[in-house]
Amino acid sequence: MQRARALENSRQTAQDRGAESSAPRSTPLTLVAGAVAGDDLGRIAAAVAKALDCPVAIAIPALGGAVIGPPGSLAAEQAREIEIHATSLINGESPSVPAIVADAVEVRIGEQTVGIVAAARAEPAGRDGASPGGTALVSDRRSWLDAAAAAASVTALLREAHGIEDRGSSQALIAELAAGLPDDLPAFVARARRRGLELGGGAVAICARRGPSANGHPPGLSDQDRELVDELQAGPGVLVAELGGSQIVVVAPLAGAGSTESALALAEMLRARGLEVAVSGARREPALLHQAVHEAQLLAELAFTPDLQAAQEETYRLLVRVLLGDREELEQLRDQTITPLADYDARHDTELLATLRAFLVHDGSTTETADAMKLHRHTVGYRLSRVHEVSGLSPYESDGRERLSLGIKAHEILDAERRLRLVSLNR
Repeated sequence: MQRARALENSRQTAQDRGAESSAPRSTPLTLVAGAVAGDDLGRIAAAVAKALDCPVAIAIPALGGAVIGPPGSLAAEQAREIEIHATSLINGESPSVPAIVADAVEVRIGEQTVGIVAAARAEPAGRDGASPGGTALVSDRRSWLDAAAAAASVTALLREAHGIEDRGSSQALIAELAAGLPDDLPAFVARARRRGLELGGGAVAICARRGPSANGHPPGLSDQDRELVDELQAGPGVLVAELGGSQIVVVAPLAGAGSTESALALAEMLRARGLEVAVSGARREPALLHQAVHEAQLLAELAFTPDLQAAQEETYRLLVRVLLGDREELEQLRDQTITPLADYDARHDTELLATLRAFLVHDGSTTETADAMKLHRHTVGYRLSRVHEVSGLSPYESDGRERLSLGIKAHEILDAERRLRLVSLNR
């Protein structure tokens, strides 16, 4: 009986048992006990922030955006930088640490990294008397962060145990694909199947966004767009989610009644609503579904790239697939063609890259390029000669022009991916 009562008490939150949610933590070890008792990430972050006298962020992308303690102590952009950093670590990358972070510890479940706990700088870096990471000693700070990471992993496990139905929602399933390959693919497919969607035969992804505003940036979704999302989520046959406040992402299964044609028909319906729409190629294997989502998102982002030639959309699609399969190969293509020109422009305040872009857009016509840029034709010719000297590729020769054109596309795709990574996704 005593054991049963103790177990029941352990399932109550600290607040339910009468404890004050703002009660001070005596030692870092009590963080884990609090998490077992039901403390959420907000309480954990607030306790560590109080102990270290600095803002603390807990970023576990699978559970949503970064949780900040105390609330509002970090700017939205700073929180997004920490979220992006956490996502990069989860993906096995070695990203540079954001300037706002004084110290960080990875949150792990077993051998898997699922997020980070970060102590932010109490004052802007470089100021006299600044206190990076608060007033606590470095050893004490590390102890608190280690304990917070352990507590956060407990919270994540408890959310996993009690949130299976939530994880089967349309929003959650697509957010998981947007984050990368699901850790447990069979379980992911099973959760979709419980919603009546068979992803075992693959799917097509669609990304829809509003056209660019006057400043060139896509606006957020309107109330009517969100009503459309609600309608599609309530209907059968597809997964639908709103990501980042500006994207409608749809995953349309190919199994059962689904087909590429039905996905294209849905894309046309979204275009009829005035949305910019991009459709991925079909992915027949469940292990590639995350690539379909990324491809659709990248193609939609590329729609906002100035001077992008729609006639060459298939080339962009092929290069996007290169990025998804081997990022280094696409970076190498850019670096061997376009990077020397960009570096030269930066050092000498020239416009070799802009002139090359215009030359390619105008099908290799020096006269049309000069007219478009309001330059003398000889000036354009001189700049294109410098392009040849700096890059080693002649824009006048078919091979050189093709490689330079591919390099520009690789640059545009990598830049579009960078922009997407800065978007805070509603996971």
